Amino acid sequence: MVNQAKMVRYRHLVFHILEFLQMHQLYPDEQILKFKIELLNKTNKSLHHTEDAPQDIIIYGGRSAPLVTFLLNPNVVQELRGDKQFNLQMLKESYQTRLNVGITQHKLVPEETVMVIDSRCGEKFSVYKGSGNDSITQQFDACASWWTQGPDPAFQAELAREMAYTAARFGHVMFPENVYEPALKCDELLIDGVGKGWASRVYFSDNGSTAIEIALKMAFRKFCVDHETLLEFSEGRDEKKHIVVKVLALRGSYHGDTLGAMEAQAPSPYTGFLQQPWYTGKGLFLDPPTDILFNGAWNLSLPEFFAEISPEEYGTFSTRDEIFDKSRDTSTLATTYLAYVSKQLQEYSGNTQSAHIQTTILLRWLIVSAVIHGAGGMHMVDPLFQRVLVNECRNRKIPVIFDEVFTGFWHLGVETPAELLGCKPDIACYAKLMTGGMIPLAVTLATDALFDSFSRDPKLQALLHGHSYSAHAMGCATAAKAIEWFKDPDTNHNIIPQGGILRELWDEELVQQISCHSAVQRVVVIGTIFALELKVDAFNSRYASLYAKSLLQMLREDGFFMRPLGNVGLSNDLGFTQGFRIYPKI
Repeated sequence: MVNQAKMVRYRHLVFHILEFLQMHQLYPDEQILKFKIELLNKTNKSLHHTEDAPQDIIIYGGRSAPLVTFLLNPNVVQELRGDKQFNLQMLKESYQTRLNVGITQHKLVPEETVMVIDSRCGEKFSVYKGSGNDSITQQFDACASWWTQGPDPAFQAELAREMAYTAARFGHVMFPENVYEPALKCDELLIDGVGKGWASRVYFSDNGSTAIEIALKMAFRKFCVDHETLLEFSEGRDEKKHIVVKVLALRGSYHGDTLGAMEAQAPSPYTGFLQQPWYTGKGLFLDPPTDILFNGAWNLSLPEFFAEISPEEYGTFSTRDEIFDKSRDTSTLATTYLAYVSKQLQEYSGNTQSAHIQTTILLRWLIVSAVIHGAGGMHMVDPLFQRVLVNECRNRKIPVIFDEVFTGFWHLGVETPAELLGCKPDIACYAKLMTGGMIPLAVTLATDALFDSFSRDPKLQALLHGHSYSAHAMGCATAAKAIEWFKDPDTNHNIIPQGGILRELWDEELVQQISCHSAVQRVVVIGTIFALELKVDAFNSRYASLYAKSLLQMLREDGFFMRPLGNVGLSNDLGFTQGFRIYPKI
């Protein structure tokens, strides 16, 4: 937005432009009204008052009169609208004939359901649906475009200005052996923010999956140094000794689509033979307990291994805060968790002998999606279990990676989910909302000890991983602006300054009602995230399910855009309050 002085100077022209757009239905009425109100508030003058118009504006208005007359010609307007609608319709048709869209089965997306996004303003798309509806309408982005979006309209414009300035100043410059202000500022904000109290180094990359790849390499090296096995790997392996490197992770987690990240997660639809024919699953994958909201109460859902534990031993929780209470660390359940983890680690690691070859299985690192398993179905892992697991890995000198690509930067109501868990990682990965969702950028944070494990001769012991656009100036500048904005109470009015947490916007009564609905299997609600799993039979569950399709279509018809995870629907907090009043239709 222009500053106030310019706003006062040009308000006469701006108002007439707004009137023209509204008269000819070239822009949504809701946005036109919003701009008019903003114009009136910032200039503190009547929009129609022209006596104080600057002389040059009056002269400019006279010179532009022929253009205004031309644009007011009904035939011209009709032609412009026709061209616009033709272009929008061509875009709609090209979805099936020209494009190849990821994580989408094209045959299940009829042309009439494809929306053309003409623009975005804050939390909403301006969309063209066609099929007899030729107007531009508003659609709420309930899933925040795969959880990347956070800015309101004003901050969206501010980020755009920051990107434009940085692009004009830097374009793209090489990062290795160089330094520039946007990268260093972003580094400092990350260390003092999500990495506060443990991280000291930032490694820049381009997306969440590659941030994970870097984390895996870091953890492998740190384990080798701590357990004095680095020379064993660098000098080559004995033909009679076979070392198998494995990862420790949780079932239901998802860490990205690149090869290393895929190997660090349990079998799933993403790792099936038709998707990843080379997948072997190089890890010990534990079944985690999860917490769910069901029938108005928070319950602990335990995997089969804990079947001998009666519900009376762990019961239910009266509030979600009780789930995160660290007093649970001294409970009987914590002891049970520790026994399970220790038993699994003991049985999985060690040596085996066959055909004169000794095989040693080493669990080199732990990787967890802190608190929430996102793409795995929006499951909330019991924080007590993750805390016990992290502490046991610490005792065994196993490096700990937190995948916070999805959960980091306020998605769970705090800047980092490590605050909720009450424990720190050795390595953590961030992306998505870090830049306000305006441009891709990812980082892998690590301790000094991790960094030092690569600071050795020769050169080949350095971390040989990089990207052409590593630490690109536009991304770093945008991330720095977003990080500052999100945690500042003066700009982000949902922040509670005293506690450094987000003010949750949930309608608690409605959340409780939904959790009691006969069609709902479970609900997860925390921070900005709401997810519900619909009750289905075994054949319609999980990612391949199409069970939620009819509900999602109803929501979209009501101006509420959502992408499901099989039979799991999800929304951010603002979308919930606006869209889930439709839930009685389930």
